[in-house]
Amino acid sequence: MKKLIPVILSMALGSTFLMGCTKSTQETSKSKTQVVSKEVKVSIPDGLPSIAIAKLANENTHIQEGYEIKYTIEKTPENLSTSVMKQEPDIAIVPSNMAAIAYNKTSNYQIAGSVGNGSFYLVSTKNIKGFEDLVGGKVLNSGKGLTPDITVQSVLTDKGIDPASINFDYVNSTSELIPLLATGKADTGFVPEPALTMLMNKNPNIKIIKSLNDEWKQTKKSKDGYPQSTIIVKSDFAKENQEFIGLFLNAVSDSVDFANINGSDVGDYAKKLGASVEPKIINKSLERANLKFISIKDSINDYKKYYQNLFDFDAKSVGGKIPDEGIYFIKE
Repeated sequence: MKKLIPVILSMALGSTFLMGCTKSTQETSKSKTQVVSKEVKVSIPDGLPSIAIAKLANENTHIQEGYEIKYTIEKTPENLSTSVMKQEPDIAIVPSNMAAIAYNKTSNYQIAGSVGNGSFYLVSTKNIKGFEDLVGGKVLNSGKGLTPDITVQSVLTDKGIDPASINFDYVNSTSELIPLLATGKADTGFVPEPALTMLMNKNPNIKIIKSLNDEWKQTKKSKDGYPQSTIIVKSDFAKENQEFIGLFLNAVSDSVDFANINGSDVGDYAKKLGASVEPKIINKSLERANLKFISIKDSINDYKKYYQNLFDFDAKSVGGKIPDEGIYFIKE
C-alpha cells in the first residue's frame, strides 16, 4: 500500500495538469474566436464609381488585419445622400458637390481624393460642331440646377455664350434622357458615361460633339478637369484609423488602374458587386469614362475652383457656403 501511494499521487497530479492545460487551451481558443474585426461601411453610387472600385470590392475586402469592409451600392442619389447625411458610411464615393454639402451640414466628412473626372459629353444627331451651334436650339440635360446643369452653364459662360440663349429641356435623371435621344424625340443633349455607350448602341446616328471635361480643362486652366466622383471619409473614423485609410486609398488607386486596362474583367466584377450596367457596356465605355484616382493633396486647387463655380451659380449646390480648408483630409 505504501508503494501505491506515490503512484496514485503522481497520477492525480498528472490528471490535474492535463485538465489545466486543456482548460487553458480552450480559453485561449475561445478568446481567439471572440476577436471581432472592426466593420467599415463603404457606400458607392451605381455607375462609374462602382466600376472604379469593383476589383477592390471583389478581391480585397480585408485590407488590414482587424478590419472587415462592407460595400453597399446605392441605386439612387437620394438614397446615397440620405445615408451620408445620417452619417452611416465610414467611407463613401459621392458627387463632388455632395461632399461639400456633407461637410457643411455634418462637419464630419472630409475629401480624401477622387476616382473620376467629368464624364459628360455633348452629343447630337445634327450636324453641329460646338457649343456656339446650340444657341437658339433645344438641348436636353438632366437635373435642373444640379451639378450637370451648373457645370454646363459655367463652361458656356466662360466661352462667351449666354446660357439663356439656349432652350434647355430638363429631365430628372439620365435614365429619362436616354429614351428621348434613342428614339429621336430629341436630337441634342448632355449625356454621361456609361449611359452614353448604351445610347450609341441604340441610336447609331448619335455623334459625340464635345467633352465637357475637356472644355473645363481649357476654360478653367485645369490639368485634370472637374472632379466628378469624390471619396469622402468620416472625420472621426479617419483620425483614429489613418493607417487603414492610407491602405484603402492605395487599394482604390490599384482598382481604378485595373479597370482602365481590363475592361471585360472589371465589367464582370461590377456585375457581381451589384452594378446595373451590363459588362459589355462597361468595357466599351471606359475609353471615355475618365476614371482616375487622384489624391486630395494633388487636387485641392481643382476642388477649390469647382466649388467656387458652383457657389457662384447657386450657393445651395455646395451647402450654403464654400467649404473651408478643413474639408480636405491630408494623411499625417
